[in-house]
Amino acid sequence: MVTGPIVAMALTALFLATGCSGDTARCGPPPLDEVSQNDLYGTYTGPHGAHLALTNIGGTTVTFTARNWPAENGVGILRKDAETFDGQGTWSLMSAPGEDGLIRLSFEDRESVQPGPPLYQLALGKGDVSGKPILFAQLGDPDVCRVYELKP
Repeated sequence: MVTGPIVAMALTALFLATGCSGDTARCGPPPLDEVSQNDLYGTYTGPHGAHLALTNIGGTTVTFTARNWPAENGVGILRKDAETFDGQGTWSLMSAPGEDGLIRLSFEDRESVQPGPPLYQLALGKGDVSGKPILFAQLGDPDVCRVYELKP
């Protein structure tokens, strides 16, 4: 017969091994305390040769160029053979002060024959010691942490 303390230890080990605990862990980089548009300009690289360049062409217009960008929006973009495309457009910082950072990409002249909506919304997280933000998207089931990350 199994006693109470042994069952408790076994359940604790199971919860720790499967990630199921009362503590809700964050999926992806920690959020930035505060971010402005100026903090985001630059080139970011991601999985499978993806590149995203965020630029300012003057005034309030901010543009981007994407190469090897995921043609779809979902867990499948993590596969090495996921379909990609090159594109450009404008981007905007969508979050209000005090909220987690979020940017939205608006692609120009994207052909309607593409497989679906591309990855167009990215969260902003704290980068490494450089202080530059990381762009990322959480994909699929929130209980299974899958993150598409772009680093400066």
